[in-house]
Amino acid sequence: MTDTELSQHRSEQAQDSYSGLTHGVNRRLTSPAWLARATAVVLCALSIGFVGLFTVVLETGGDLTLITRPLQMRLALVLPYLIAGCALGTTVGALLGWRYRYWSLRVRIHQTVLAILGLGFSWQLSTLGFLVV
Repeated sequence: MTDTELSQHRSEQAQDSYSGLTHGVNRRLTSPAWLARATAVVLCALSIGFVGLFTVVLETGGDLTLITRPLQMRLALVLPYLIAGCALGTTVGALLGWRYRYWSLRVRIHQTVLAILGLGFSWQLSTLGFLVV
């Protein structure tokens, strides 16, 4: 093989591996089972992030933080709406998981527990006045 043929062969292999990667990503982004699990992960991350950010902002800014609403507080107050949306998405994913048996029984129970916790946390946020409809 000459140098030109070898470099052309390598570029074809790199292109094939790249197209395989994009095919895998596209397949995952359209898979309901993967989307349901990803939504549950985002729900958990946003919930922990909200509690942490809200606590830090209140401790550093004091009582006037609720009145003056600095940028960090405004960011924290947007998160409950995202949490509620992810809780609904996780619930739909759990229901679809039971209907179409996406995962094993243990994973379906775990997904259901996450959905219930997400709905409960959203209800609590609504009760405390963070979710104003």
